[in-house]
Amino acid sequence: MIDMQNRVLELSPTISVVIPLYNHERYIDDAIDSLLQQTILPFEIIIIDDGSHDNSWQRVQRRAKEEPRIITWSQKNQGAHYTLNNGLNHATGEYLAILNSDDVYHPQRLEFCLQAMQANPVPDVICTALAFIDEKGKSCSNAWYEEALAFHRKVSDLSLALINGNFLMTTSNLFMHRSVWADLGTFANLRYAHDLDFFLRAISFNKRMVILENPLLHYRTHATNTINEGVLKVKLEWAAVVAYYAWKMKRNDWSYWEQLVEITNRHDLTRMLFFFFKYYQQNVTERLAVDDWLADKAFCKFLTDTIR
Repeated sequence: MIDMQNRVLELSPTISVVIPLYNHERYIDDAIDSLLQQTILPFEIIIIDDGSHDNSWQRVQRRAKEEPRIITWSQKNQGAHYTLNNGLNHATGEYLAILNSDDVYHPQRLEFCLQAMQANPVPDVICTALAFIDEKGKSCSNAWYEEALAFHRKVSDLSLALINGNFLMTTSNLFMHRSVWADLGTFANLRYAHDLDFFLRAISFNKRMVILENPLLHYRTHATNTINEGVLKVKLEWAAVVAYYAWKMKRNDWSYWEQLVEITNRHDLTRMLFFFFKYYQQNVTERLAVDDWLADKAFCKFLTDTIR
C-alpha cells in the first residue's frame, strides 16, 4: 500500500487523460472537476463526445472555454472502444489515463499513480482499488466487487482473478506509459468486455501490472451502466475474451486449467468457452478478432441458440 503521507512532488512527466463522453450531461462536470482538483494536474484533458443526444457537448464546450487544458471534439456515435482509441491515439503525454464521463478521480489519483511508476522494476500499468458512488455522488457499497476482490486476494494468478470477476472494473482504472499503448494496440470492438480484454492482453504481453490498495477511483453506479443491459450479451463477450486468452497463453500448468474450469463452471461459461475454443482453433489470429466472429452470422446464431 502506498503511504498517503509520503508525497513525492518532483517535476512530473506529462499526463494525458482521455474522457469518452456519451449522454452524461448530469455527470461530466463532476468528472472534469475531479481532474482539475488533482494534486498533480494532467497536461491535457481530451474529451470526445460520441454523438450524445443530451446537452453533454454544450457543457464540455463551455468548460473548454474556461480551461485551456481541455481539448474537445465530437463524432457520430461509434461506441466506447472507438472513442477511446481515437482519444488515446491523439494523446501526447508520456503517461496515458482514462476517465469515463460518469466516474470521478480521487484528488491524489494521478499523483500516487505517478509515484508508483518510480518503483523498481518499473511498472507498465497502474490500477487501483475502487470506491463506489451512486447517481447523486453519495458513497455506496457493491457486494459483487467485494467478492471479486476477495477472490483476487485468495489466488496468486492475476489472470484467473480477472476471469473470475473483473475487479478492476473499468477503463477508468488504467494508468499506463504510452509505450504500453503502442505495444498492445487498440481496444477491441467489444461493448461490455473491452476493459477485460485489455487487462488480459497486458498480462499475455508480460506487462508488469501494479494494483494499489488505496481506492483512488470512484466508480459511479446508475441505471444506464452498460453492464446492466443484458446478462446473455455480457456473458457472450466474457466467454469470448476468456477463451481467446486461455487459448493464446497455452498454459502447461494443469492446476491452472483446473481452476479455470472451476471458475467457468461457477459462472455458467464453460459451454460457451468450448464453442469459442473451437472457433479460435479454426480461425487463428494474433489478437482477439471480435469483428470476425460478430460478422459470422451463422456462428453467432448457432452459439446463441445453443446456450439459451
